[in-house]
Amino acid sequence: MDSLANVLRTSEAIPFASVSAQRRDGSHIISLNVDRNVFQTSAKKPIGDQTVYALASLTKLPTTVAALQLVEKGLIALDDDVSKIVPVLGRQKVLSGWNDDGTPILTPRSGPLTLRHLLTHCAGVSYDFNDEQLQRYHKHRGSKPSHGATVDERFNLPLLTEPGESGWVYGGGLDWVGKIVESLSGLSLEEYFKRHLWKPLGVQSFTFWPQSLKDTGHDLAAMIARSRRTGKLRQLPVVGLPFNQGAEDCFGGQGAFCSSNDFMKLLHALLVNDGTLLRRETVDMIFEGQLPQGSRHALEASMKEPTWTLGEYSPEEVYDWGLGGLLINTASNNTGSIKQEEATMTWGGAANQFWFIDRKKGICGLFMTQVLPQGDPDIRKLIQEFHTLVNRDGEEPKSRL
Repeated sequence: MDSLANVLRTSEAIPFASVSAQRRDGSHIISLNVDRNVFQTSAKKPIGDQTVYALASLTKLPTTVAALQLVEKGLIALDDDVSKIVPVLGRQKVLSGWNDDGTPILTPRSGPLTLRHLLTHCAGVSYDFNDEQLQRYHKHRGSKPSHGATVDERFNLPLLTEPGESGWVYGGGLDWVGKIVESLSGLSLEEYFKRHLWKPLGVQSFTFWPQSLKDTGHDLAAMIARSRRTGKLRQLPVVGLPFNQGAEDCFGGQGAFCSSNDFMKLLHALLVNDGTLLRRETVDMIFEGQLPQGSRHALEASMKEPTWTLGEYSPEEVYDWGLGGLLINTASNNTGSIKQEEATMTWGGAANQFWFIDRKKGICGLFMTQVLPQGDPDIRKLIQEFHTLVNRDGEEPKSRL
């Protein structure tokens, strides 16, 4: 890991980063904070173990765990229609085209919209900032993409596909899942996480409201943007992600903050699968492919040019979606759903973050930084090197009989 540490310390691609990887037994493969001292944290200190990052889509993983806890308690089933719990989801129609006069054609959906659909991005819920049809819809009704202080205001948009049929659309489904957790538990997502996820794991830095960390010893990482034209970095005058400014809801798909060390506790808990957060069989299900064939083909098509993702992906790999992230299987002759013992689960965040859990090798890892826009090619190379070296050097030794 010395070579990786040297690369990170000397790279000009990132102003700072927190990088960590662990084995199933808890031993560290690498645990490193890197700071070129170009930008300072909110406390004007170097990046360290107490630094809190805006998680972006890393927020989706704990929201998934919370929802599965409610499934275990019998409060909801994966294939229940969620429209009765969050009525606005029952009113959303499918954007099926446009009339000659420029008005949208909105078609009532033909089937239920389930918790499983939302967790696996088969609900037809898309992010508006990267979809031309939803941007056209915003223009038609005089609204702006990525605006809204609440989940309802931000994501009450038409669906792009019928839920659960043959589509796969990455979007704000987990933000709706957060509202489901709140409705069924009677708690805010912030409070639910504190009681049922973070207290068992000893996590103290996770929050949707970074101002609550004042006087706790935690400091906030600066949000950095790289100019597409010049490549120069500048600090943004905001706390967290620009599109989350003014949030009044806990956005379960994109809105949280956490330190690298604390987020690693969640990854390691899912790797170990010791019953701390979920039953063993539930965690096994997280790592099983969930997509029907048509949706899996749609996902695989989107991965042919995965510029919107972070990590290392190739045509030889088989992709599916579990209950928590992207599943990767390097067995290219496998044309069916991925089984939990075969796959690595991974995902990332808009500020060029990346995590993975490899149950077969018994390792998990996290690459945390805070640079926009998503998919920075130089940071992508660093993440690929991180993942490659951890996979090479980190696998648990086989037990000797």
